[in-house]
Amino acid sequence: MFYSYCCFKVDFFFTYYSQWALPYINSTAFNLCSQVLNSDNVRLKSLEIKGFKSFADKTVVSFDEGITGIIGPNGCGKSNIIDSIRWVIGEQKISALRSENLEALVFNGSKTRSASGLAEVSLTFENTKNLLPTEFSTVTVTRRFYKNGESEYRLNDVTCRLKDIHNLFLDTGVSTDSYAIIELGMVDDIIKDKDNSRRRMLEQAAGITIYKTRKKEAKNKLDATEQDLARIEDLLFEINNQLKTLESQAKKAEKYYEIKKEYKEVAVELAKAALEGFNISYRELTEQQELELDKKMQLEAEIATDEAAIEQEKVAFITQERALQSMQHGFNELQQNLRSTENDKNLASQKLQYLKEKENNLKDFLEKAEGQLKTIGDSIEYSQMQVGEEEANLKGLQERVEEAKMEVENKRQIFDEKRSGVDAVRNQYQQFQRNQFDAEKKVAVADTSIQNLQRMQLQLNEEKNNRLQQLSQLQAECAEKEEALEMKRVDLVQLQEQHEKTKEQIFETQQQLEVLRSELADENRKLDAKRNEYNLLKSLIDSMEGYPESIKFLHKNNDWNHNAPILSDIIYVKEEYRAAVENVLEPYLNYYVVNNLEEGLKAVHLLDDNKKGKANFFLLDQFANFQQQTHQPAQTIKALDVIEVDDQYYKLAEYLLGNVYIGENDEAIRNSNGAVVLEKTGKYVKGKFTLTGGSVGLFEGKKIGRAKNLEKLAEEIQDQESVVSLLKADIQAKHNEVITFSDQLKEHAIKATEQEINQLNNQVFAAKNKMENLQAAQQNGEQRLTDIDNRLQDEQDAIAETRELLAELNIQLQDTAEQMRNLEQDYQESEQAYHFASGQFNETNLQLTRQQSKLTTIKQELLFKENQLNDLHVQIKNNTAQLAEAEQAIVDGVASLQEVEALLLELMRKKEEEELKLNEADQAYYNFRNALQEKESELRLKVKSKEMIDHLVNELKDKLNELKLQLAGMKERLHVEFKIELDEILDQPRTSDTPLEELQAASDRMRKRMDNMGEVNPTAIEAYTEMKKRYDFILEQKNDLVTAKESLLQTILEVEETANQLFLDTFNKVRENFQKVFKALFTEEDTADMLMVNPDNLADTGIEIVAKPKGKRPSSITQLSGGEKTLTATALLFAIYLIKPAPFCILDEVDAPLDDANVGKFTQMIKKFSDNSQFIIVTHNKQTMGAVDVIYGVTMQEPGVSKLVPVDFRSLN
Repeated sequence: MFYSYCCFKVDFFFTYYSQWALPYINSTAFNLCSQVLNSDNVRLKSLEIKGFKSFADKTVVSFDEGITGIIGPNGCGKSNIIDSIRWVIGEQKISALRSENLEALVFNGSKTRSASGLAEVSLTFENTKNLLPTEFSTVTVTRRFYKNGESEYRLNDVTCRLKDIHNLFLDTGVSTDSYAIIELGMVDDIIKDKDNSRRRMLEQAAGITIYKTRKKEAKNKLDATEQDLARIEDLLFEINNQLKTLESQAKKAEKYYEIKKEYKEVAVELAKAALEGFNISYRELTEQQELELDKKMQLEAEIATDEAAIEQEKVAFITQERALQSMQHGFNELQQNLRSTENDKNLASQKLQYLKEKENNLKDFLEKAEGQLKTIGDSIEYSQMQVGEEEANLKGLQERVEEAKMEVENKRQIFDEKRSGVDAVRNQYQQFQRNQFDAEKKVAVADTSIQNLQRMQLQLNEEKNNRLQQLSQLQAECAEKEEALEMKRVDLVQLQEQHEKTKEQIFETQQQLEVLRSELADENRKLDAKRNEYNLLKSLIDSMEGYPESIKFLHKNNDWNHNAPILSDIIYVKEEYRAAVENVLEPYLNYYVVNNLEEGLKAVHLLDDNKKGKANFFLLDQFANFQQQTHQPAQTIKALDVIEVDDQYYKLAEYLLGNVYIGENDEAIRNSNGAVVLEKTGKYVKGKFTLTGGSVGLFEGKKIGRAKNLEKLAEEIQDQESVVSLLKADIQAKHNEVITFSDQLKEHAIKATEQEINQLNNQVFAAKNKMENLQAAQQNGEQRLTDIDNRLQDEQDAIAETRELLAELNIQLQDTAEQMRNLEQDYQESEQAYHFASGQFNETNLQLTRQQSKLTTIKQELLFKENQLNDLHVQIKNNTAQLAEAEQAIVDGVASLQEVEALLLELMRKKEEEELKLNEADQAYYNFRNALQEKESELRLKVKSKEMIDHLVNELKDKLNELKLQLAGMKERLHVEFKIELDEILDQPRTSDTPLEELQAASDRMRKRMDNMGEVNPTAIEAYTEMKKRYDFILEQKNDLVTAKESLLQTILEVEETANQLFLDTFNKVRENFQKVFKALFTEEDTADMLMVNPDNLADTGIEIVAKPKGKRPSSITQLSGGEKTLTATALLFAIYLIKPAPFCILDEVDAPLDDANVGKFTQMIKKFSDNSQFIIVTHNKQTMGAVDVIYGVTMQEPGVSKLVPVDFRSLN
């Protein structure tokens, strides 16, 4: 079936192509194509597909040089071939493969075939030129994907990585995002420059992908180096901090040990000196203590007398202090008023300053506005002058047009008159010739005219009779043809009505078919969803997800009844109640249901022997006689009514759920009567004395009834498959109806009937034409018979007159010929004058149109300037009003400021007076207070003297105690600090004569220094040495990384410079080629150009395409028509090919938007390119089919399974 379809399309193309000549393609295209070099090309040899998408069987596509076409109906799997090539060369985006996931790439089975477990695609190249970086002359790239999720790449049947595949095709033009595979959507991407696709193609052609890869690798290394540097910097910072700490600790420890050694020597000498002066100090302190006690008693009597006198003076001082506070309060209020007035003055000054600045700004604007008014006015005057000049020019041109028009009319009138004169003379000349011929004939046959006339008379009578007979026959034939014509017309109307009715039936059936297909897609999605749910649930059941290890162990153990069910598997709950029932049964869902106690004990022993934990069991035989009496609360339904359970387990279910009810609303919870009440979504569980509830988890209700749910899903899947099968059968039936209706179409019968009608029309017309000719001939014959009769009678008399007439006619012919020559010369001159006048009129009219356009532009500009002038006048008016308001506000502000300043001066004067009074009162107050304070000071001196005596007495006591403590402390300190006993140094002599005070000071100094040093780390010296070595080692590593970073930066800079230069060179070449190819695909008068959006940034600049088809303004490619966009994008692709052709190019329905003429240009260009590159074209276009060398027809005779049918046109030549 497909082969006949393919042959029909090709035959149709050859017929069509032979009758329709392709538009002329500029020879520039062929010259450009000849520039392509194939010395480095890699040839695509074959493609092998197995189990990929719709290709269930092993399918091999062989590619020869030239153009390979892939055709077939929609949905048959053509694009799957393109997807397989994309996939095998490393495509990772599932969306680019038109699939949802990798599993969908594997053949999923059909009605008669099982699903494949493997998708495999192999692509073979001939590498005889060693363009690919390998020594093999034949390179086969294979990619496999297994349904279990495993995948692999193979290169010449050797396992490799995806990176190896990318490196193999690097800069060869073969990649998933290069111009080797071009889909219609990619052409749109080029048109819209989606994701900078134009630049990506130029980079592919320039071969800078490898540089970008190297730059990326270098940047990754640089990032890693910078990260290492950052880590090392952090490490060095921490080590440096620790090093500084350890260094200070080490120095501190060394200093500490030095001071401690000196401190020991001084402490021992101090102890010896202190022992010598101990007795003397003790006696002196006792005597001094007695003397100070006598002085203390005398001072206590004097202090009591002075305190009484001071208390009397303090009463008068308090009265005077209150009067001073009242005066101070009044002065503070006056000062506050003064400050408020000063603030008012400052605000007035600031407001006045603002108004003056506003006044200045408005004056500046008005001054500038005057200049702008003059400028705009001058511009308006100039524009008005231009309008006047251009209107004058327009008027002159209009007058010239009218003059030229009148001139054309005059010339045309003269031309018509000359032509009429020439025609009249020509007619007269022809009449003279006819008369001359008649006269000569009369003279020539004068002698035999009578015999001839008699014979002619007889002959004319015979001809008359024959014509009458022919007329009779033609009239009968014409009537018969007209009757047949009318019948055919009636048949044609009936056929057309039947044809339209059949078309309507086909359209209705197709609409029904589309609805069925939509329903089939929906049902298939439902089926896939149920299958996915079934597979997920089955995997959960098989893996026993969510169950303890002990349960899984028993389930898999053959030494026990591992087929014993779990409680969650024997109960099926309706969907809306699952969460609620699962919540109440949650503690028991992991229980095994066994027949008797022996089975349960056997499982317990197994778990114990294998140390697999614990499990719980329901003993089924224990529930045989179970009875339960319950009372159902109001507004509830029984939990047993919403579950399904086998009869053998019903007693167990009754035991668990017999007293459980599901509340229909919240009121049911209040009257549970001891029963367990559930909320149907699982929000709460109400027991006899408890209430449990809260939010419901997303996965609650997913554990109970898994096995039953699986059975239900299996039944639902089977039912759904039946629905899908019925829909497919309905679709096939509707499809067959469409085919039947298509067969019933009467296109051929209508065309045949129309041809018959045309033939009958022609025959009727021919018959009527013959009848008219015969009737005219009959009339001529009768006239000639009359003439012959007259001539027979007058022949002799007319012969002399005829000779005279002949001589006269000869003279008239000569005169008329001369007159005709003169008139024809005048006619030609008037014709030339008429054409010249018409050309002048057209040129003048064109100038008039241009002048009108120019005048309109100037008037629009004048209107804009006048509007601008009006706006400026409005602004000047507004600002003038604001200036007047500001000036008035300034006057008011100055007056207000003067008032505030006057009030401020008055308040300042009053403040000075009050301040003088306050100072006098304050001075008297302070004099009195000073006198009182002097007395209090004297009293305090006496008290202080007493306190000093008390303090001195206490000090003496303390010194006595301190001497005792010093002796004990000295003994203890020597023992603790230096392990020296006081008894050991009692008899030792002193080593120096240093006084005790100096020794004590030196000891305190050293002790303080040691205390100030704080804690000392005794291991700091050794730790500092180790840390210093580590710091030096890491510092060396840092220096190495800094050197590596500089080297990487230099490498990146060099790579960027090389890549930018290559890109610039390639851009210039592609630009030049693009301009030429564009003209080749359009016309020589059409132009286009490529521009860099940001020439200063060659690394990231985008590419803009500007085109100017003939008669249009230059515009971006996005503003062109659909066909122009596609042809322009194609021109860009061909221009890139001229720089660096890919080994092969796949075009997926790229010619779809093109009309027949542009498809012809497209195919001619591809034919030229095919001399140097392989082309694989997926198309529906008849012209494109005719341009290919080999066609692979893709068909789907078996639903869901694609097949290939090859046709090699080269073998047919």
